[in-house]
Amino acid sequence: MLQARQDATQTKIDTALLGKQLDVQEATGDAINQMVREVVDVQKQLSNGHIDVRV
Repeated sequence: MLQARQDATQTKIDTALLGKQLDVQEATGDAINQMVREVVDVQKQLSNGHIDVRV
């Protein structure tokens, strides 16, 4: 019975960790997508002969 409780607890921990890993991967993917959008915008500006630099 003790082993079953330990297994259940470990399963909950593993599931929580996987959930956190998925959250991090999603945030990373969102950041990469934002960077790609910004690069595309800069490329469009450069092709038009200017670049808008904001600080």
